[in-house]
Amino acid sequence: MTEQLIEQETKLSYIVSFRGKAAIFAWSSTPEQTLKSSVDLKTKTRPSEIFWLAENLGCTLGHKKIFASNLDIYNRLLIYACVRPAIKNVEKATNLATLVLELNSYDTQYWASRFRELWWKHGNYKLLLKAVKAFKLFFNLE
Repeated sequence: MTEQLIEQETKLSYIVSFRGKAAIFAWSSTPEQTLKSSVDLKTKTRPSEIFWLAENLGCTLGHKKIFASNLDIYNRLLIYACVRPAIKNVEKATNLATLVLELNSYDTQYWASRFRELWWKHGNYKLLLKAVKAFKLFFNLE
């Protein structure tokens, strides 16, 4: 019983919160108080699209918040939110959503880590655009 309490207390929460069109991706051991250092990405995107994707991935949805059950699902949401603003064509956006749902876990981990590292280093979405372009070229979304 004690092990369950310790495990529950140390379990990380993966959260996407929205302020208008701004999506904020963060992880935390206390979902009520995310620290600045736990933010993985801030980007402007369409919340309705992220909520649709989260629902298809089995996330818990709250008021202006998405709670991902594990890191893989969180990574998929992060990739979509990072790449989607750079895609203007509706058909390509649909292809991106399908791709994000079908990516294997290695690709998901790699690309999410790449976007996260760039965000931590620069704290500016514009400096992620080269990596976003590489993603689009690699997966034929250009």
